[in-house]
Amino acid sequence: MKILHLSDPHINSDILYKIDAQSRFKLALKHIVNNHSDADILIITGDLTHYGNDESYKIFIKILEEFELPDHLYPKLILGNHDNRENFKKNFPDVKTDQNGFVQYYENFGNKTFIFLDTNLAGTDEGHLCAQRQEWLINALKREQQNKIYLFMHHNPLALGEISSDAIGLIQKDEFKKILLQFQNSIQHIFFGHQHITSSGKYLDITFSSPRSTWQPLIPNFADRYRLGTANTDPNYNVVLLSDDSLIVHSEDFLKTEVNWFTEE
Repeated sequence: MKILHLSDPHINSDILYKIDAQSRFKLALKHIVNNHSDADILIITGDLTHYGNDESYKIFIKILEEFELPDHLYPKLILGNHDNRENFKKNFPDVKTDQNGFVQYYENFGNKTFIFLDTNLAGTDEGHLCAQRQEWLINALKREQQNKIYLFMHHNPLALGEISSDAIGLIQKDEFKKILLQFQNSIQHIFFGHQHITSSGKYLDITFSSPRSTWQPLIPNFADRYRLGTANTDPNYNVVLLSDDSLIVHSEDFLKTEVNWFTEE
């Protein structure tokens, strides 16, 4: 199974910090169409827009329509801190929500279950998984625990040792940790975005990964104070090759469109 994991396109009508988010998102989609049309699923883990307004979601939809993606590659979407839940639901009425109106749902692919979480709380950059959302997650995990489970969320659910990301990660880390421990044998991997840097590792014997933003990559900050750094780092998305035996994550720096292939003569 090939999974395409994008995050943080931050679509808006303006050019922010001298970077055109629309143009870069289009380049990412063009790269996908040209190189990964055989993928099984495309997932965008939040911050779909920068301002969360109605206009930005309409621009986002228009860009998707430009590329006429096949039905199976129309992206699965979740919310980030820059998104607005009500405006999102108005523009994407077919996206599933839970009984409390949060944009949370899961889908099965054979013996694999993908669970999509909503960590958005209006007016904050931090991630939130309130008691209602935790209850929904626990019930979903109980129903699907016979399968291999993969979690998709916007905010980093653990401290990454990168102070800028850790300051605005998931607030309910301890509660989330307890849930992970309860279903540790079923949960295989956690996919997230938010911090605009690549990361990967293992947490409680569960692997995790995140791509950079398709809009504005940041430089990891390992200093002892909060600061954000940018440079000429390429945006990317991740290509995940998933089988019953392995999970492999590759980074695609999609601005590099000129490739010289060497073959044996």
